Parts: sequence; structure tokens; C-alpha cells
Amino acid sequence: MVSIKTLKGKIVTINVFLVLVIVMIGLLSSFNIYRVGGKIDGLITNNYKSIDASTKMTEVIENQDKTILRYIAFENKSTIDIIYNNNEEFYKWLNVAKTNITEIGEASNTNKISGDYLLFVKSFSRFHEYQSSHTSEQNIEFYNSQIYPNVVKVKVDLGILAKLNEKAMIKGRDNAKSNALSSMYFILLISSIAAILGLIVSLIYTNKSLKPIYLLTETIKSVKQGEINKQAPIINEDEIGMLAMEFNNMTNRLYEFEQSTTGKLLSERNKSIAIVKSITDPLIVLDASYKIQLLNESCENIFGVLEQNVINSHFLETIRNMELYDYIFCVVDNKIPITEKIISFKVNDRTCFFNVMVTVVYDKENKINAIVVLLKNITEYKELEKVRTDFIATISHEFKTPLTSIMMGVGLILEKNVGVINKKQEELLDTIKEETEKLTDLVSDLLKLSKIQSDQAVYNIKAYSIAEIAGDCVKNYEVQAKNIGISLYNSIEADLPNVIVDKEKITWVLNNLVSNAIKYTNSGGKIIIGAVIAGEKMKVFVKDNGTGIPREYHERIFDKFVKISAYDTEFLSSGIGLSIAKGIVEAHDGIIYCESEVNKGSTFTFTLPLEKRN
Repeated sequence: MVSIKTLKGKIVTINVFLVLVIVMIGLLSSFNIYRVGGKIDGLITNNYKSIDASTKMTEVIENQDKTILRYIAFENKSTIDIIYNNNEEFYKWLNVAKTNITEIGEASNTNKISGDYLLFVKSFSRFHEYQSSHTSEQNIEFYNSQIYPNVVKVKVDLGILAKLNEKAMIKGRDNAKSNALSSMYFILLISSIAAILGLIVSLIYTNKSLKPIYLLTETIKSVKQGEINKQAPIINEDEIGMLAMEFNNMTNRLYEFEQSTTGKLLSERNKSIAIVKSITDPLIVLDASYKIQLLNESCENIFGVLEQNVINSHFLETIRNMELYDYIFCVVDNKIPITEKIISFKVNDRTCFFNVMVTVVYDKENKINAIVVLLKNITEYKELEKVRTDFIATISHEFKTPLTSIMMGVGLILEKNVGVINKKQEELLDTIKEETEKLTDLVSDLLKLSKIQSDQAVYNIKAYSIAEIAGDCVKNYEVQAKNIGISLYNSIEADLPNVIVDKEKITWVLNNLVSNAIKYTNSGGKIIIGAVIAGEKMKVFVKDNGTGIPREYHERIFDKFVKISAYDTEFLSSGIGLSIAKGIVEAHDGIIYCESEVNKGSTFTFTLPLEKRN
């Protein structure tokens, strides 16, 4: 047999390979085209999915419509929850339809469904506010004019969606199957002819000529699978041999590059891990599924685990602290605006306090890349805080007791229980009494300021009802207000959304404002505590019809040690309370301000963050 060394001479023998390829292509093409017919059922399934979603959404909107009618007829407020709960069900099926767009016009139709349903939801929200202050006839008229037309629009849109998919399902199935059968017969014919012609040529030089190519192909597959240092054998010195040689040179360079790049990446990764692990405070890195990706040594010591044993395990499987997990989840889910919280738990039979800081790291597509949880040990600070508290209590007793004695003594002298005094002595004693009262108030406010400042870094933020906080405030002051003839009201509705606050500190703010209002409101006056929603904030206000504050002092009263005089009436205050209140409100990312008119009353308003709802 003649040995052919050139590629040109081997082209004839390569034709065998080409013929086989043609046959393979023909068979694979026939198989694939036949599968097209099978995939039609998949396409039909997609259409059925959209039809089913349309049906489910129709059932939801009809159920909501019936529930609204029952609500109008019987005014059963429990039905409101049914309506809102069905919103999630509707949007679930709407999302199915939106993610299953297969036909022209289907995207615009689903957008119209979404828009019309949003109009329906908004119209019901308006009705919910409207119905309580209107008659049944007015409520029915509102339903017929505002709500039911939107229900009809949504049902029409859903009908269009169903019909669109029904038509496409039938048409697509018929056309695809017809085209698939035609293509299959044609390719089978062509493949048969190619096989007959190729068989004549395939008898010459097949094994010898295809072996280098086969070996090179296998080598390429190995490289593809990750064996970058794999070498192709060089059997002949023809063009294929040269190609194999160049391929080997390429894999050598690729392997060198990979080794160099991998080394650098590993080095940088190790540096990053070393930096993280060097942090003395406990640190946990989680992925988007709350699975542990990294723990530093401090964290291992606190929770009694080893990093190598808990990698890729869920947070609760290892840490088992539900309070900590709930807080991390709320931060990631953007349910709370503050990303720090004080949490305590046992460490070696000792109660330790940690300031938990959660940072969410996002990638370029705004998807969660990592969740970093840092636990700052503030146990010593909390212990110092207790020492401060005890000190403040001692100082309070040591200062207030003598001042109380002075007040009692002056009072007895003024009442002439210990003897007769002249006019000049009485005036001097009145001055002493007045100044002692001021000093008592000053000591009290200074102690409050010290306590607030000692707690300023420790805010226990949770969701609370502002109506309940205001109710407690009214209970604290209603007897005092009643004794001097002042009416004190809590007008806050119980169904308002919760606020995210430190309850103790916000209670202090509200108590301070009410106390001031009582102090500067005459007998027969009225004080109202109220709240309204303003965007993503809640406005809480304390309104009175007392002496009022001159306009030039509306901003200055929140500064420390500011006193106000107007119409010969001095506001007897140390000027600290409102400054403390301002600091607390601002720590909650809020503002506080005053609106007042002399002899007509004042309104103090502050804002608080609302609890975010899904």
C-alpha cells in the first residue's frame, strides 16, 4: 500500500470521514427534527400554563369581587384580610404568566392585566377609607362606579390572554408537526445517498489516516475537561502532525498561564481570609441562602464550633440563636432601617452583650453576594453603664434629699408654723423657694441628660404600636391633668402601622412633651396626643391650647439651657428636656419641631420610622 505523506494526498481518504459525518449529521438531524414534534407538547404545555394562570387569576378576582360585596352587605372587617391575602395569590399567577411569554402581544397583555389589577387594588383601598364615613347607598354607588369597572377590565384582559394562548397552541402544534415530518423525510433521503457514496471511498486508508485526527480530538476533549497539560501524540510529519505540535505548544502555554493565574488568585484569597480572620471581634460571612462561608477564630470560641465542620451549613444548624437569625433576616429583607442591635447570650456561663452589625454585599446585578455579620463585644460597656446608673442614682439621692429638706423648711417658715416673719423675710424666703425649685428641676434634668447620654449608643430597636405607647403616657399623666382641670386625650388609632423605635426612649420623649403641655396649659384646657402617616414616616404630635411660645423661639427651644419669657410670664424650665428629646428623635432618623402661637397653644411634632411591610 502506497504511503501518502501529504495532506493533499490524504484528502481522498478523509472523504470517508466526511461521509460518515454526513451520515451522522443526517441521523442526528432526523432524530432532532423528530424531537421537534415531541417538543410541541412542551410548547403546548407553556400555553396551557398561561391559560391555567389566566383561569386562576380569574378565580381570584371573582372571589375578591364577591368578598367586597359581602363586606358592603355585612360590614365584616375580617373579609378585608381575605381580600388582601388574595392579592398575593393573584400576583403569584400573574408572575407565572409574565415569566411564560411565548406569543406576540402576550407581554403587553400581561402588563395591561397588571396595570388594571393595580387600579382595582387602589380603588378598593380608597373604598376601605371611604366606606366608614358614608352610607350603604353611597358605598354601593362607589363600588359600581369605581371598583366593578376595574374588575370587568381585569376579567376581559384575562380572557384575551387565554384566547391568545389557545389559538397559538393549536396553530403552533399543527405547523410544527407538519414541518418536522417534511424535514425528517428529506434528511433521511439525503443521508441515504451520502452514505452510499461515502461507503465507496471509505474502504481506502481509513484507519491509518483517521488515527492522528482521532487522537488529536481525544486530546482536545481531555483539555476541555480540565487536563490542560495533556499532550497530543505526533504520529506523522504531515500537516496534521504540525497541527498537533502547535496544539501541544498552545496547551503548554495555557498550563503555564493557569498556574501563574491560579497562584495569584489563591494568594489574594488567602490574604483576604487572613485579614478577616485577624479581626478580633466575632465575624460570620453567609451566602444568600444563609449558609456559613467563613468564621473567624473569635466566632469559633464564642459558639464552640470549628469552621471546617460548619462550612456550607445553614446558620441555624450551627449558631442556633433565633433572635440573632431573625435580626439578620430582617436586615437582609429590608424590614428595619437600622443595621445595629444589642443582643445578649451566654458565653462560658457568662452573659455577654454584643452590638450586632449586619452588612449586605451586592454584586453588579444587585443580587446578594454575601452577608457579613460582625458582633462587637460591648459587655464591658454595659457593665460600665450599670456603674454609671448606680452612680446617677446615688447622686440623685444625695442632691434631691437636701433640696427637699430646704423646700420643706422654707415652706414651714412661710406657713408661719415656726414663728412670725416680717414682710422682708417673707420676700427673701419666696426667692429662696423659687430658686430651690429651679435648682431641683435643673438637677432632675441634668440627671436625665446624663442617663440618656450614657445610653445613647445602646438603642433597643423593635416594632411597637405608637397607640400603646401614647396610651401608657396618658395613664401616667391623666390624674395630674385632671387635678388641675385639664383634659388629656389619646386620639391615635390602634390600627396604625407599627413604628421601629427604642420604646423606653420614645416613651420618655412623649412623657416630656405631655409634661410640658400640662405645665403651660391653664385649667379648663385640653391636650391631645395624635399621629398620622406621612410617606415612610409617622408624625406624632402633642397639641395643647395653653400659653403658647413666641415665634422667635420655635427653633431655639430645642437648644440646651434656653429659657423663654413672654408677656411677663417665665417658662420655668432648665431648658434641657427638649434638647434631650431632639437627640433621641434624631437618633431614630427623625425630626422634631414646634408650631405655636402665643395665648392660643402649641403643637410639638416628631417623626419616627415605620415598620416595613411586604
